[in-house]
Amino acid sequence: MRMRETSEVIEKPELQILLNLLPEIRVSYPLYGLPLLRAKPTETGYLVNVVAGRREFNEKVPEYLSNELPTYTDFYECFISAGIIRYDNVDDFMQTLELYERLKKGVVFAPDTNLFYHRFISSFRPLDGYQIVVAEGVRKEIENAMNYKYRNKQLDEIRREVQNASLLREFSNRRTKKSRKAAYIALKEFEALKSRIIIAESVNEPAHNNDEIIVKSLKRYDRMTPTLLIFLTADIAITDVAEMEGLEYFLFEYPRRELRRHEVSAYQLRTLLFNLAAVFGVIEVNGILIFGEFGGKRGLNELKVVFPAENRTYHEFIFHLKLSRKLMEIMGK
Repeated sequence: MRMRETSEVIEKPELQILLNLLPEIRVSYPLYGLPLLRAKPTETGYLVNVVAGRREFNEKVPEYLSNELPTYTDFYECFISAGIIRYDNVDDFMQTLELYERLKKGVVFAPDTNLFYHRFISSFRPLDGYQIVVAEGVRKEIENAMNYKYRNKQLDEIRREVQNASLLREFSNRRTKKSRKAAYIALKEFEALKSRIIIAESVNEPAHNNDEIIVKSLKRYDRMTPTLLIFLTADIAITDVAEMEGLEYFLFEYPRRELRRHEVSAYQLRTLLFNLAAVFGVIEVNGILIFGEFGGKRGLNELKVVFPAENRTYHEFIFHLKLSRKLMEIMGK
């Protein structure tokens, strides 16, 4: 009798249990048949070697499906949102932050939408403890992006262009790439910062676009409070509006560092794998499938791990997973 594959729904932290069982970690994208990276444990974390570049992605992604299938930019931004790659001028920001701290009046920071997708605030320790002001327009941009689901026609188009098309069954009536980014990256950042977020309500006045509404809303908040508000963005276009409105801002420079070798912590690696599974929908780790989107998914932090038939790692993983959950249950009591 042929054994069937086995699966388990886990939370993001439990991914570490699987990683601890693997002497070398090989990550690929099964819908392209494309190796992405390799990682080996070190004394302080992991050494990550990236094996996929822009050319390899461009060869796999049909242009008409680039809004839906993963691109090299998606791959790169998973490293940013894992805190492995930083903005190019982050040192300049540190110097500016020191100047702000000398001011007698307090300082609050207002991140633009792109900083939520890059998860910069929560991963940048010098900003710990600062109040975060979020324009209502930023929150709405994230919420609106979460509402896209696959239509059958979309999935049929993708099936014709990818390998292992049977995996797309998990995506039926589930979130599209745009929606996954909003829900599993940007919204998670919002949730992580929730305890120190203040919402700046949108202005009720004429505006040409959402950028203008965001900046005007923040400027009104700045005028109404004694603190100095600093708008943080990685989008040069919106800084023109900030200049016109007289809003203090800092423009982060999008990183240009190549993805090659990176020394990362255990937390950064499992965050990277979570981000890849979330944005790509599914990844493969040493022959084990990890779905970031799947039928029946309920929590933002959930992953579905699918082991091939007769996989030795499965039994070890389940043993340690049950033990870990039992210990957490005892500690919770």
